[in-house]
Amino acid sequence: MKNKKWLIFLGIVVLVIVFVLEGVPFLVNLYLNKNADRIVSDLITRTNDFSGHQVKFGNIKLDYDYRGTYLELDSVAIFPAEDVAESNVKINLLAERILLSGFLWKSLWLNNSIVLDSAELRHVRISSRSPSLDSLELKDKQQRQPTSGKDYKSIQVAHIDISDFSIENRDVVTDSARLELEDLNVVATNFNLTKKDLEEPDALFSVEEINGRIAQSFIHFNNYRNVLHAEEIQFDKGKKSLEVQHVQLDNKLDKYAYTRSFTKETDWIELVEGKVKLVNMNYDAYFRKNLIESEKLMISDMVINVFRDKRKPDDTRKRPKMINEIISSIPKDLHVDLIQLENGYVSYEERPDNEGPKAGTIFFDQINAKIMNITNVPEMLEMHNELTLEATARIMGKGNVDLNVTYFLQDSTGKFTMDGSIRDMELTAINPMLRPATQVEARSGEIDELTFDITADDIDGSGELIMKYHDLAIDIRGKTYGDGQNIFQKIGSFLTNKLVIRSENPGPKGELKKGVVYFKRDQSKFIFNYWWKLTLSGMRSTLTGEDEEALRKRSQKQD
Repeated sequence: MKNKKWLIFLGIVVLVIVFVLEGVPFLVNLYLNKNADRIVSDLITRTNDFSGHQVKFGNIKLDYDYRGTYLELDSVAIFPAEDVAESNVKINLLAERILLSGFLWKSLWLNNSIVLDSAELRHVRISSRSPSLDSLELKDKQQRQPTSGKDYKSIQVAHIDISDFSIENRDVVTDSARLELEDLNVVATNFNLTKKDLEEPDALFSVEEINGRIAQSFIHFNNYRNVLHAEEIQFDKGKKSLEVQHVQLDNKLDKYAYTRSFTKETDWIELVEGKVKLVNMNYDAYFRKNLIESEKLMISDMVINVFRDKRKPDDTRKRPKMINEIISSIPKDLHVDLIQLENGYVSYEERPDNEGPKAGTIFFDQINAKIMNITNVPEMLEMHNELTLEATARIMGKGNVDLNVTYFLQDSTGKFTMDGSIRDMELTAINPMLRPATQVEARSGEIDELTFDITADDIDGSGELIMKYHDLAIDIRGKTYGDGQNIFQKIGSFLTNKLVIRSENPGPKGELKKGVVYFKRDQSKFIFNYWWKLTLSGMRSTLTGEDEEALRKRSQKQD
C-alpha cells in the first residue's frame, strides 16, 4: 500500500513536470498566437516614435519555450493614423520578413526592456515625413513636451543581421527629400540601445562588433539646392575602417542659376568625385561620445570645381572664419592625426565685375597634401596645438608649387606661418585667369623660382618674397576680345614694360631684387584670398620696387 502511494505521488510529479515543460508552453503559445496581432502591435506602438501609428501583418508565428520566444513576421506594415498631428514625425514601414528569437517576456514585464538572442530583418523600407529638423533637436528635460508613448528602458540584441534596408526622410512642408539610404546591410553583435542613450545628445548606442555596407546615401541641404551623394560605404569596427568609394557634392542648379538665387556674392562649389577612407577609427568614441577620432583620413582622386560671379554685390558684413576658428566651430568633436590627400584637382572660375564676355579660370592638379593634428577637443589641444599643412601641386598643368603652413590652434589672434615656392612657371599659362579679371595679359615670361616666408594673423601679415624670373612683358588689352591692341593700349604696354616693371630678376648685372610682403586682411574674404593677396603683395613689391611702407599705405587706402 505504501509503495502504491509512492507510485501515485511520483506519477503526479511526472505529470506536473510534463505539464510545466510541455503544457505551459502549449497554453502560452495558444494565447500568444490567438492574440498575436494585438500583442505585437502594442510592442511597437507603445514607443514614442511609433505612438499614433497603426500596424498590419501578413502572417505571424509565435513559438514560446522557457528559453524565450521565437517570432516570425511576414509582410509587416506600419503607418500613421489619420489623426496624427502635422507637427509629429510620420513613419511608414514595410518589411518583407522579420525573424526574432530568444525574446524574454520577463525582461519586458519586470524591466520594460526588449532582450533578444537574435534579430533578422529582410527587405525593409522606411519612409518618414517630419517638420523642420531644428524643431526636432533634443531640448533640456525641462523644455520637453509630454509624449504619448513610452520608450523601452533598453533594447538588447545579441546578434543582428539586416539586409536590403532602405530609409527616406522628407520635409513635411515641401515634400522634399532630406536623407536617403539605399541597400543597407549590417551584421552586429551585442547591440544595446538604452533610454539614456536617446536622451543624451552625444550618445547613439553601444555594440561589440559591427560591419556592413550601404550602396548609396543622399543628404539634401542648403534649401535643397545641394545634395551630398556617397556610394559603396563600407564600415567594419573590427578592422577600425570606414571607406567610401565615391563621394559627390552636386548642385541641383547650374552655376549661374545658383549664384543668382543669392542676393550677395556666393561660391558655387561642386565635388565631382573623390574616395574617402578612415584608418584606425575609434568606433566606440563615435557611438558613445559622438567623437570622430581616427589615425588617418585618406582622400584620393578628388575633383572640385568652384565658381564665383563677381558681378554680384559682395557681402562686406560677413566674416569668414580663420582655419583655427573653423576647426573649433565644427559641431562634432573631431580628432584626426593625419589627413592625406592624393592626386587632387581644384579649378576656380571667376566672372569678373567688368564688361568682359567670359569668366577667367585657373586650376591646380596633381595635388598631394598632408594635414597633421586636426582637433577641436579641449583636452587634446594641449598636446596637439599646432596644425600643419604640407602640399605640392601644379598650376595650370605647368608650374610646380610647394606650400607649408602652420596654424597655432590656441593662439587667440589666429597666428600662422606660411612658406613655400613656385618653380618653372610660364606666366602665359595664367592668362585665362589674368585677362578677364585685369584686362592685362602676359605676353611672355617665366618664373624660374619664387620663394616666400610669411608670418600673419587675423589682422595682417608680412614677410619676404624672392621671385627670380626672365623675359617678362605684359600687354594691356582692355575690354576688347579677339581684336588687336589699339594705339593707346600699345603705348600703355610699352611704357609699363620699360618704366614700371623689371623684365628680369636678377637684373643684367646679377643684382637680385627681394620683395617685401605686407597685406591687411579683408575681413569679408575667405582664408585662401588672404593667402593669395599676401603672396601677390610680395610679387608687386618685386616688380615695382614698392617697400613695406608703400604696401601699408596701399592697404590703408583700400580700407
